[in-house]
Amino acid sequence: MSEWIDLTQTLAEDSPTLPPLHPKPEFEDYATHEEDGYNSTILHLETHCGTHMDAPTHFMPKDEYRTIEEITVDEMIAEGVICDFSHKEPGEGVSREELAEQAEAYDLSAGEYLIWDCGMAPADTDEYLTNFVYPEKGAAEYMAETDIACFAIDALSADEPGATLEEHDVHYTLLPADILIVEGVANLSAVEPGRYDVICTPIPYRNRDGSQVRLLVRPQG
Repeated sequence: MSEWIDLTQTLAEDSPTLPPLHPKPEFEDYATHEEDGYNSTILHLETHCGTHMDAPTHFMPKDEYRTIEEITVDEMIAEGVICDFSHKEPGEGVSREELAEQAEAYDLSAGEYLIWDCGMAPADTDEYLTNFVYPEKGAAEYMAETDIACFAIDALSADEPGATLEEHDVHYTLLPADILIVEGVANLSAVEPGRYDVICTPIPYRNRDGSQVRLLVRPQG
């Protein structure tokens, strides 16, 4: 049986976050083994840093859409497709036609994860922070029409770099359709395009808009 591959960032105080809105994580020693006989840590952590999942309520009202603790086990254990867009230039969009070509080749179906490898690795660089590859609006509409469960990408945002809040076409296409978004995926250099088993486990913060996830994939066949 194939081994599971971890596509999750290691989270630290120097982990890159999307400027200018998202703060860095902070870790504070609550207790230490040297002074207290055990170790314990207080986290100051925004829900949208590292490898994380956007619940629909990241952009939508909580009285109408799901919060992160409402994500079901069936959505955490699924199948999916990894598509390779690492050949795209920094800041370039992926069209509906470009997505459809790969998605259909790997038989992407309703209820599955769609994971994009855009050649990004977490780092405090201009390319990773402000010049990443992104889905064009038509590509997001294709995802919604296919009725996928979740779109995951190795960029810090699923939308075009520099987009205003109103210009977040991907978020405003997928989240109202109850399609989850995972951003900040890592380690995609360890996988090839194709079909995978997927495990993606958000933390069930009550009535919240998202959380960090552990994202694991295993090649099928």
